[in-house]
Amino acid sequence: MQRAVLGMLLATAVCEAGAQESRTNAPVTLPPLVVTATRLPEETVAAEKVPAHVTVITREAIAQSPAATLTDLLRQQVGLAGLDTVGFDGQQSQFSLRGYGDKAGTLILVDGVRANDAGGGFFLWNSVPLAAIERVEIIRGGASTTYGEGAAAGVINIITKEAANKPLSGSVSASVGNLGYYQGNFTLSGRTNAFSYVVSGSRNEWAGWRDGANYRGWNLLAKPAIETPAGRFTFSYQFHDDYSENPDILTPAQFAANPRQRGATQFTFEQELHRGWIDYHKTFEEAWTVNAKAFATKDNGFGTGFARVTTVQPSYGGTVQVDWKTEPWQRANTLTFGGEAVRQEFAQTIVGFGTTTTVIDSSTLSFFAQDTLQLTPKLSLAAGARFDHRSTFLDIPNLFPPPPPFTGSKENNVWSPKGSLSYEFAEQSSAWVSFSQAYRLPSANDIASGDPRFASNPSLVPVNARTLEFGVRSQRHKLLGGSLAYYHSWVEDDIFSDPATFGNNNADAVRQGVELTLNSQPAPWVDADFSAAWSDAHFTSGTYAGQRQVLVPEWQLTGGVNLRPAAGWTWRVETVYVTGQRRFNDLPNALSQNTYTVVNTKLSYQWKNLTTYAAVNNLLDRLYEQFPTYNTFATALRHNPAPGTSFRLGVTATF
Repeated sequence: MQRAVLGMLLATAVCEAGAQESRTNAPVTLPPLVVTATRLPEETVAAEKVPAHVTVITREAIAQSPAATLTDLLRQQVGLAGLDTVGFDGQQSQFSLRGYGDKAGTLILVDGVRANDAGGGFFLWNSVPLAAIERVEIIRGGASTTYGEGAAAGVINIITKEAANKPLSGSVSASVGNLGYYQGNFTLSGRTNAFSYVVSGSRNEWAGWRDGANYRGWNLLAKPAIETPAGRFTFSYQFHDDYSENPDILTPAQFAANPRQRGATQFTFEQELHRGWIDYHKTFEEAWTVNAKAFATKDNGFGTGFARVTTVQPSYGGTVQVDWKTEPWQRANTLTFGGEAVRQEFAQTIVGFGTTTTVIDSSTLSFFAQDTLQLTPKLSLAAGARFDHRSTFLDIPNLFPPPPPFTGSKENNVWSPKGSLSYEFAEQSSAWVSFSQAYRLPSANDIASGDPRFASNPSLVPVNARTLEFGVRSQRHKLLGGSLAYYHSWVEDDIFSDPATFGNNNADAVRQGVELTLNSQPAPWVDADFSAAWSDAHFTSGTYAGQRQVLVPEWQLTGGVNLRPAAGWTWRVETVYVTGQRRFNDLPNALSQNTYTVVNTKLSYQWKNLTTYAAVNNLLDRLYEQFPTYNTFATALRHNPAPGTSFRLGVTATF
């Protein structure tokens, strides 16, 4: 049955090859531009020229989406499965891209700045509210050649709003809903001569669908910039502060009696984030372009539950990139090269099973180069490589169960090559093939395990993923367009949570899959989108050889319809279907698989500079789990119910 379904999807895609999947409610036009194909957000590249499966979520698409948060928005993207133990709290959200489950495999950038924390690849998704985002770019496939470690599955680049082309512009918005929800946002921006600025802030709160699932957070982003004869300088500062609660898993009996109750342990989390960065851009004689970036981040966290956990994670570093454009043999050619230096520190103190402090400091020095040559007007070749040297100091005490303590240093040298071909076979249509080698070094949480009940493992080695990918896309016709991509990754020394040892271990694995997107605009007042992702992620060595990896959906289907019945009105209905997801810790594949369907909708009306909307998430009030769990201590099924029906009313005024 699965092969038949997959065959039908492939046949459909071949009949009309896919395009960049930009979810927008406006009429289909030229595909949006993307910037994640280059190292820093200075040069834009048309989608048909990017040898990768790319998604761009535009500002218009964000405005029309029923999503209340960035995590809600991303769950509708092809092959990007949400993993959330609460269902709303962005602090505790993760995503599985191309079969990586809950383990880090996706690099998160904010305006081109690495934003994953040093502890385990986690990102505070609610630290960037939707009102502050201009667009989100998702580039799938190994990207370590240009971005370094942690990009084995791909890159998500969150681009914040740019300054308006007038002295003063802005917006104010407010929304309220059931379950104690409310949110307020403001944005101010402007440009005068050589100076420009953007300032945005937000406050949001949610009482929770389950008892003890509260959330509240503050955000501030400031981006002044100035043009000088020496180049353009942009100064950015981001602040985030939040408090959240996780009501713990439920037993089957508790789940059946009342899925909204809290579990045995109440968890609380507090997070404070300060991030600042400086961007420099200068073009010399239209041939040479220099981009430089320096950043510093301080991320402090505190949590309670089984123990009191305090985490301090400062990091800082910089990147220099040079682009040189030439025309050898009258062929356009761009040589990109540069270097990067990053220091990440991690200190975690756990009080509850005695008192222990884990310290992990790492320094990474990198050099990269990539050349893109236009072989013919329609055929382009790209090849590059990156070298990373990381030095890591570890001071890991005894945790429970007690492994031997470890104090010492580790050195890692990693090469990441990549090559690709892209062919534009028709207008706004292209095919590509690429091969990449990406890597991920063991994170602080991989080595030390943030849960005091689990064992540390300083012997973990880096993950090495070699990926072959090919695909097609087209957006020639409004009636039908889309994209189709196939990938196969051979993963050496994959890092996984082993319930047999209560810690993290290495084992080889294979990840492969097919991603299909379709979009259509049969009439000016209606457009639709559809995506399907099939994924197979299984171990090829070790105790669990042949078993599927956990928290990886076998199938994920999404779809949406936008209707514009009258001037100013837009109505969107969207759905996501997930099946074949193994429960966390169920590496023997002995338990039932997770399946769910969720429907969301939003009706909005715009009159001059005023927009109002009504949105409903989980319209059918389905009881489901994004993060299904198996309790290894009690050897029993456990449940993480996601929220039932929630609704919001909102208004936005622009000036």
